[in-house]
Amino acid sequence: MFLDIACFLKGEDKDYVTKIQDDPNFAHYCLSVLVDKSLVTISCNNKVQMHDLLQKMGREIVRQESVKEPGKRSRLWHYEDVYHVLKKNKGTDAIEGILLNLSKTRDIHLDGNVFVNMSNLRFLKFYMPEYKGVPIMSSKVHLDQGLRYLPEELRYLHWHQYSLKTLPLNFDPENLIELNLPYSNVEQIWEGKKQAFKLKFIDLHHSQYLTKIPDLVETPNLERINLLNCTNLPYISSSIQNFNNLSVLSLAGCRSLVSFPRNIYFRSPIAVDFSDCVNLTEFPLVSGNIIELRLWNTRIEEVPSSIECLTNLETLDLSFCKRLKRVSTSICKLKSLCWLELGGCSNLETFPEILEKMEHLLEIDLRETAIRNLPSSIEYLEGLRKLDLGDCSELASLPEKLENLKSLKYLNAEFSAIGQLPSSISDLNQLKKLKFSGCRGLVLPPLLSGLSSLTELHLTDCNITEIPADIGSLSSIVWLALSGNHFERLPTSVKQLSQLRYLHLSNCNMLQSLPELPIYLVYLEAKNCKRLQTLPEIPSSVEELDASMLESIYEHSSGIMDGILFFDFTNCLKLNEKEAHKKILADSQQRIQHMASASLRLCYEMVHYTPYGLCNCFPGSEIPDWFSNQCSGSSLTIQLPRRSCGRNLVGFALCAVIQFEEDIDASGKYCNVKCNYNFETKTRLEANNNVDDYYNLSLNGSMDSDHVLLGFEPCWNTEVPDDGNNQTTISFEFSVECKNEKCHQVKCCGVCPVYANPNDNKPNTLKLILGSEEECTKIRILHDKVGMSGSYDDEDEMEPSPKRICRDQINTHQQ
Repeated sequence: MFLDIACFLKGEDKDYVTKIQDDPNFAHYCLSVLVDKSLVTISCNNKVQMHDLLQKMGREIVRQESVKEPGKRSRLWHYEDVYHVLKKNKGTDAIEGILLNLSKTRDIHLDGNVFVNMSNLRFLKFYMPEYKGVPIMSSKVHLDQGLRYLPEELRYLHWHQYSLKTLPLNFDPENLIELNLPYSNVEQIWEGKKQAFKLKFIDLHHSQYLTKIPDLVETPNLERINLLNCTNLPYISSSIQNFNNLSVLSLAGCRSLVSFPRNIYFRSPIAVDFSDCVNLTEFPLVSGNIIELRLWNTRIEEVPSSIECLTNLETLDLSFCKRLKRVSTSICKLKSLCWLELGGCSNLETFPEILEKMEHLLEIDLRETAIRNLPSSIEYLEGLRKLDLGDCSELASLPEKLENLKSLKYLNAEFSAIGQLPSSISDLNQLKKLKFSGCRGLVLPPLLSGLSSLTELHLTDCNITEIPADIGSLSSIVWLALSGNHFERLPTSVKQLSQLRYLHLSNCNMLQSLPELPIYLVYLEAKNCKRLQTLPEIPSSVEELDASMLESIYEHSSGIMDGILFFDFTNCLKLNEKEAHKKILADSQQRIQHMASASLRLCYEMVHYTPYGLCNCFPGSEIPDWFSNQCSGSSLTIQLPRRSCGRNLVGFALCAVIQFEEDIDASGKYCNVKCNYNFETKTRLEANNNVDDYYNLSLNGSMDSDHVLLGFEPCWNTEVPDDGNNQTTISFEFSVECKNEKCHQVKCCGVCPVYANPNDNKPNTLKLILGSEEECTKIRILHDKVGMSGSYDDEDEMEPSPKRICRDQINTHQQ
C-alpha cells in the first residue's frame, strides 16, 4: 500500500483509498500501520498525505525495479514512461498499475492487444484533471483497432473519453471495484451477462450515448452510481431498489428520462438526484431511507401527500420547478427535514400550512416565487435559521407573530411588496442579517432594541423618510445600507454603533447633515447626496485611533476593499463650500497620520502584516495647501532628503483632481484612478511600483464638477533604495482608466511623503504620531531586519543595512 500511495493515491480520501482495495478492513489496518510509522499522514479533511521526500523514495524504489525498461516495473506514473510502454506495446506481467495524466501526454494510438501481457494489472487510470477540461470528442487515447482484452485482475478502471461502445467482450469484471468512464462513447458497459459482485462504484457522467446500465444480478453491491448528463438514457429499471448498499444515485441532466419506476423502496440511506431532468413530469413515487431528494428544474406540478412516507428525508430541492403549483401540507410529517429549496418556482402561489412542529427544519428558500402570504403556522418552525423571500413580488406582509422563530438568523425579503415590518421582529434576538432593500414604502417598527445580534441591515431604496431614533441600540451592527432613501438626517445615536464598519448612504437626496459617526468606520459611501452640506466636527476620537482600535478594524474588514479605507462623497456638490471642505481636509490629514502610525505599529507588534491605506473622494478643484509637492497635469517628480531617507519613510499622501468630460454618459459606469511610482538614484533605477485601483470610482449619471481624490499609500513594505549621501528621486504618474473612448483626465496632482520621525523637521512632509524616539528606533530596526527575501528571523543580527531596506511582507517566528 505504501507504494500505491506514493505512485497513485497521495491526496485521495482515506475512506476511498481503503474501499477500492480487495479487503477494506485489512487496507484500513495497513493504513493505520503506515500512519503509526509516520510514513503517511491523514489530513484534517481526511486526505491521505505523504511527505514529498517519502513519495520520492517510494517512486525511486519502483524505478530501481528496472532502471532501463519501464515496462518491467510494477507501477508507471510518468507520462513519458507510460507513453513509451503503451506506444511500443512493451507491457509485461510485472505491471500492477498505470497512471496517465492526459493533459500532459501526446496523442497515442493503442494496439487492440496492448494489455494482453499485463495479466497482473489491477490499477488503470487515464484521467484529465478537472481544471484541464477538453471538448468531449478530443480523446487523446485512440483505439483504432478496438480493444480486445482487459486483465481480469483489474480492481480500478478509470478511462476518460473511452471511445468504444462497450468494454471488451471477453472482459471478466469479477475483481472490479470501481469503474469510471466519464465523457465516454459507451452505449452499455458490457454486452451479455457479467458477474461483477465486487463492483461498488460506477461513474459514467457525460456519456451521452449510454442507454442501459447493469442490473442487480450482475452488480448487487453497488454503492454509488453517477449518470450525470447521460442525455440519452431513457429509463431506469425497477431492480434499482434491490441494490441494498446504494447510497448515491445521480440522474441529473438525464433529459430523456420521462418517468421513474413507481413504488420503489430504498433500504439503505440514499441521496437521489433528478436535477435538470427536464422531461420528468411526476413526483417520483419512492419510499424508504431517502435522505436527499433533488428535483431541480423538472416539470413537476405537485408535491403529493405521499411524500409523508419519506420520514428520513433531510434535503428536498425543488428549485426552479417553474410548473410547480402545490406543495402538500403532508410535508409537515417530514420530521427529519432540514433544508427545503423552492426558489425560482414562479407559479407557486401558496406555502402549505405547517400543521405540526418541524423542529429540524433549518432553511427555507422561497426566492422568486409567486407566494402572496406566509401562513401564521410558520411559528411552528422553532428551529428555523434562514428564511429567504427575496424577489417575492406578490408578498405583501409577514405574519404578525414571529417571536417563536427563536433560532432565526437570516431573513431576506428584498424586492418584495412588504410595506410594514411587524413589531414582533424586534423579538428575534438571534437575527444576524435582515434584508429588505427594494421594499418601496417600507415602514420600520419604532423599536429596534431587541435586535441585539444583528450584524447586517439592508434597507436600500425603501423610500424611508425617518430612521428610528434607537438605531444606536443595534450594538452588533457591522454593515448598514441605507442608500436611496428620503430621510433628512441620521439620529445622533448612530455614534453608539461601535461595531459599525460599513455605512451606505448614496442617493439619499434629502440628506442634509451627518452626525458624529463611529470611529471604527471603514467604508462610508455617500455618493449623490446633493443636499448634504453639514458634516460633523472632527471627532477627538480620531486621535484615539491607536493600534488596538485599528486591530479591531482589521478584524471586521479583512478581504473588503483591498485594504483601503474609503470615504466617498462623490457628487455631493454642496460639500464644495468652504466650511465643509475644511472639515474633510482636516479629517483626512489626521486620519492619514494616525492610520499610518497605527498600521505601522501593528506590523511591528506582529498583529497584522499588511499596512492599510486610505482614500477620500469629494467635490473640489484644488490640491490642499499642505501638499507642497504639487503641479498641474498628471505627473510629478519629488526628491527625498539625503541620508537614510528610506529608513523613516512610511508612505505617501497622494492627491489628484479629476476633471470629468461633460458629454459622456456616465450612468452605471466605472473608472479607475491609478498611480504608478518608481525610485531612482544616481546608481540605479528601481522597477515601477503600481498603486492600482487606488480609487475605483463608480459613476451614476453626470458629474457636475471636478473631484478631489485624497489618500494614503503605505510603502514601508516596499523596497526603497538608500544610497547614502545620494538623493533619491521618485516619479509619480496618475491616470484615469474607463471604458469610454473619451476619458476623464487628471487636472492636477500632489504628493506628500509621510515619515516616522517626530523630531525631524523635514519640509513638505507629514510626521506620524508616535510615542517616542525609542518607538521610532524600534520601527527602523524592524525595517533593517527585513531582508531581500522579506522574512524576519529573531536570530538575525540587529545591525542595520546601510544600502537598502526591503520592506516586503513580514513573516515572523513567534517568540
